[in-house]
Amino acid sequence: MKHQPPKWALRFLEFFLRTDYSDEIQGDITEAFYWRVKEEGLFKARFKFILEVFRSLKPTNLKSFYHLSLNTMIFRNYLKVAFRSLLKRRSTSFINIFGLSVGVAAFIFIFLYTNQILTFDHSHENKDRIFMVYKERITPDGTQETYDTWVPMKDRLTDSYEQIETAARIYDTQARIKKSNQYIEEDIIYTDASLFDVFTFPILHGNQKDVFPNKNSIVLSVEMANKYFGRDNAIDEELEVFLPDEDTTFRFRVSAIIADLPENLTHQPDLMIEMEALPFYSDFVNEWGSSFLDTYVILKEGGDEAYLESDFPNLVESIFGSETRENTNFRLLPMAEFYDTFIGNKSNARTLLWVGIGILFIAIVNFMNLSTAQASKRAKEIGLRKVLGAFQGQLRTQFITEAFVMSLFATVIGVGLVLLLILGFNTFFDVTITLKIFSLAEIMLMVFALAIALGLLSGSYPAFYLSSIGPIEVLRQRLGFGGTKFRNALVIIQFSIALFLITCTLIVRNQINYMTQKEMGFDSEGVLAIGASPRDFTDSEAGMNKINTFKTELAGKSYVKEVSRSRHVPTFWSGSFTFVRPDEWSGDPLRMRYTFLDANFFNTYGINIKHGSNFLPDTEGDQRTSVILNEAAMKAFQFDPENQNVIRVGDSRLNVVGVAEDFHFETLQNEVAPTLMLHRTAESGAHRNISIKMDMSNLVERIEEIETMWNELGSTREFTYSFMDDRMEILYEDEQRYLGMVTMFSIISIVVACLGLYGLTLFIIEKKRKEISIRKVLGAELGTVLRLIFGEFTKWVVIAFILSVPLAIYFANDWLQSYYYRINISWITFGLALLIVLVLVIATVGYQSLKAASSNPVKYLKDE
Repeated sequence: MKHQPPKWALRFLEFFLRTDYSDEIQGDITEAFYWRVKEEGLFKARFKFILEVFRSLKPTNLKSFYHLSLNTMIFRNYLKVAFRSLLKRRSTSFINIFGLSVGVAAFIFIFLYTNQILTFDHSHENKDRIFMVYKERITPDGTQETYDTWVPMKDRLTDSYEQIETAARIYDTQARIKKSNQYIEEDIIYTDASLFDVFTFPILHGNQKDVFPNKNSIVLSVEMANKYFGRDNAIDEELEVFLPDEDTTFRFRVSAIIADLPENLTHQPDLMIEMEALPFYSDFVNEWGSSFLDTYVILKEGGDEAYLESDFPNLVESIFGSETRENTNFRLLPMAEFYDTFIGNKSNARTLLWVGIGILFIAIVNFMNLSTAQASKRAKEIGLRKVLGAFQGQLRTQFITEAFVMSLFATVIGVGLVLLLILGFNTFFDVTITLKIFSLAEIMLMVFALAIALGLLSGSYPAFYLSSIGPIEVLRQRLGFGGTKFRNALVIIQFSIALFLITCTLIVRNQINYMTQKEMGFDSEGVLAIGASPRDFTDSEAGMNKINTFKTELAGKSYVKEVSRSRHVPTFWSGSFTFVRPDEWSGDPLRMRYTFLDANFFNTYGINIKHGSNFLPDTEGDQRTSVILNEAAMKAFQFDPENQNVIRVGDSRLNVVGVAEDFHFETLQNEVAPTLMLHRTAESGAHRNISIKMDMSNLVERIEEIETMWNELGSTREFTYSFMDDRMEILYEDEQRYLGMVTMFSIISIVVACLGLYGLTLFIIEKKRKEISIRKVLGAELGTVLRLIFGEFTKWVVIAFILSVPLAIYFANDWLQSYYYRINISWITFGLALLIVLVLVIATVGYQSLKAASSNPVKYLKDE
């Protein structure tokens, strides 16, 4: 049996080679194959045959469809022609470059912002092995996840599981740092030296392996070192730290300085103190009854978190007993989920990234439309070059070169726009994106790569289309405008993207308006909240008396209607939890929020007591055996409000004296949580806020008066206040930022799409020139001609609308699922989006359509 060369290789060669070269090349390499079979064997013959096939695919041997002329001299000529073409068609070139540059700038802004979110915590070297340990409780009200753990949890985990390489704890609190004669409030964390083994916090100054030489050591960020000592290297300097919780001042010596950290980290430590220096550490070192800190572990290479979680019930039983095992478990939260759990929503960033890609796609489609629409103006050039012997590949090279020149200009201008506008972008949206995360070489490489990609994507279709037109058709201007289905598909996708963005923007706006305008269940108008606690004074007992005097003086002001003291205020509500059960209930206790407030709290905030009564006046002292529940707590307990209800907190029995109507103390993203509201008078020291219901006239003078009163108290804390209306807006800061970005980039996409509509108008009109002229000669009216032109666009918009609706519904439903209180999607929203696009279509193409419909038909029929 005679051996044959690989058939697939022969077919591959025939597919790419020019027909006039194919027989000769195939004959030569096939003859060589038979010779090698005899001399070298079948395996080597086939291997070398395949090599010869690929060697034969030289640019000059390829079919013109694949051939691109790369001759240096000719390429330089193409560049000259490209620049001349840009200058000759200034309006078209401007639209192309402007559309692309705006698309590039929008994409870069979106990429920088979303990259910061999607790469959150990626700078930690062991990010894939870092987990946060949290507890999960199964209650009659559902499963509750809580992320605070116990002081001994770290050592118990490392002792129990070999898979855990190391662990660290973090306890966040506030302290006041003394600078000159001022006390400045700062966030501070107590932690373990092993934190630097878990997370990547590079040390700029100090010993990385011994960051806490003793309990009096403190680690600072570069920012804090400069703030308090005016230089980076502040090693061995001393800081005086006042700890309000302990009512004590300590002196700490700086032992290390952390280098500047990326913005996109869950933990941005500024001041760090060794965990065992926590004043009450010894009280909790073996205590499993109070959880208040975070515990992080890093697994060894190859460690299996699923195995650990499967064994955690045994650990729970060994600590708390078999009964607790049934309703409590430990879980591991991967670092990749930190952002979604504690900070924001990565899905919003992914959506924005697709928006950026969509804007870029719209700009590319615009380029294709404008290039093909201008084909007739280059008909003679194309025809003459073909008559003179130009290959299709040479023409394609020229058109792709022109596209590359335009895309390079657009990319450079787009980057320039980013550099020019990035500070304003950061200020407007309160973000910190920057190009400094890339080196100059990386930026130049990305610009060049983006320009090449845009040039190929935007120039490929016009290049292949224009170069495929026959010379006779070109010279006689009988352009077929081929590739109609492909071009129409691109236009429909372009409209679909625009409709999708407009619809989603309207839905996001409607949801945010719903949340900001919905009744919160309390009166926020004219309510001023002031941070005020006995902890704000170096002598807390004296501070308590001063704050009571401050409150009494405020109540005597004519512009103050109500004054109340409480531990928490709405929008900054209780993070304190306790286990509670109805009296005589043998089931598992419920974990509920609790807060302390005085008897005037409900009057100050206009919260209605729906059942029962308010607390007795503060003058009658603490009512420690009484509690007021919100409606959510009543439902959780399944109480009848008409009965005399009693609950147990530990060994204490509390009488439910009233039920307050549910009020939203958090964002409407969450359901109102069950809350116990306990009465405490000012003398208890439990309160940390003063709320004032006041007359809002002459506001500046009155705020200055209150500030003067506070400053006279001698507090270590600066006068800090906020209006409840402003605090409510802050609740939706992330949503407002997201809405702002979606709105801005949707407008940009619409602007860029309108440029495409202009190009498409030229294309459609050029295609229908002869038909329009004949209709006018036969007596067609202006309206008939306009309907002929607008009918094409209307058809594409309707198809795009049909395609965009299910996508928008899917996105909107998915996005709205994260909000407990949400809107219903209305068809009015989709109708409004369609109307907006139709109006833009009419406004954009109207002028060109009128111009074409009003033109003299003789001009276009004289050569027929």
